[in-house]
Amino acid sequence: MTHVCCIGYGIHPPWNEGRKVISKNIIDALKKHTDLDVSVVSSIGKEDERMKGVEYANATKLTSYTKGYDPLLDTAMIRLIGSINKRKNIDIIHLFNAHFPVFAFYAKRIGKPVIAQFFGNPYFNILKRLRVPGAIDMFITTSIENRWSAELGIKDIQTVNPPINTDLYKPQDKTKARRYFNLPEDKFILLYMGNLSEVRFSPDFISNNKFLRERNNLLVIAANHIDSYWRDNHLLHKENIVLRKGILAEKEKAILYDAADVFILPFDAKLQSYKHVFVIDPPITMLEAMSCGVPVIAPNVFSIPKIIKDGYNGYVTPLGDFERINNISFLSKEEIEEAGINARETILNAFSYEKVAFKMKEVYEEVLNLNG
Repeated sequence: MTHVCCIGYGIHPPWNEGRKVISKNIIDALKKHTDLDVSVVSSIGKEDERMKGVEYANATKLTSYTKGYDPLLDTAMIRLIGSINKRKNIDIIHLFNAHFPVFAFYAKRIGKPVIAQFFGNPYFNILKRLRVPGAIDMFITTSIENRWSAELGIKDIQTVNPPINTDLYKPQDKTKARRYFNLPEDKFILLYMGNLSEVRFSPDFISNNKFLRERNNLLVIAANHIDSYWRDNHLLHKENIVLRKGILAEKEKAILYDAADVFILPFDAKLQSYKHVFVIDPPITMLEAMSCGVPVIAPNVFSIPKIIKDGYNGYVTPLGDFERINNISFLSKEEIEEAGINARETILNAFSYEKVAFKMKEVYEEVLNLNG
């Protein structure tokens, strides 16, 4: 039996950040839908909840000052990897959000092939400083749009879609979902879920659209984190905006998606001025909403237009242009429901645990065959 050792920092609850969610979902998908033997090595803080089946190294105080690049932590994680290798004989190492050079060179020292995981294209500035180590046998990314890989000197990179738990994120009764969160049953609800920052959530969306002037429309914002721009801003103080602060459990996230008519990613036009943006590609909240049968309004950036087909399974808009939103609430219930059904099918066909696990196993087999 092939043994895969997955390595990444911070693979533990709460599941409120894209890299953590994708890492967990890949691990879960491999365990549920393949015959691979999977081990996981990660880092954890003193107060953090643990994920079952993961071997943890304790984060040190140094980690908070160096943004995760802690040689003491890396050393502790390497000891755990060595212990697993002695017990189970690792066949391949899969690096998630981890220090690529350190773990790749350790893997080569013990004679193991390495796969390095990108979560779209959000970390170029760090990666360019560190360079991409030649000790890595294959690079994979969640991004369908991967022309950026040439900037890192990567000639061959494979796309593996981020898996979505379609058993958790599925269409459920909208009325019950709204009652759970005390939301009105008779209004058209537009939902945003994620970090509230000036670039991710454009102020122009609030100030320059007609949607929020209609009494029958409601914007619900579920914010994991609110940056200084929005903490000090009064634009959100409107009668038909509901701001919910804090991290939701996964089951609650699924219920909130189901309470919405449409999900939105209101990225600001300033996104164009940032060459390297801290955004997971494709956005996980977009895929989760689609899995719940909720159509998404999203800008034509990153991999989004290759997943959302305008008017079929969602709605694509120019970046920073929110005019389209004004017309969404005037679509018929049947049109929105049909787009939601097609959105769900899109996820089932390309992003389900089973489909992604099969693709991931093929990648492992390719790397093992290349290494003889």
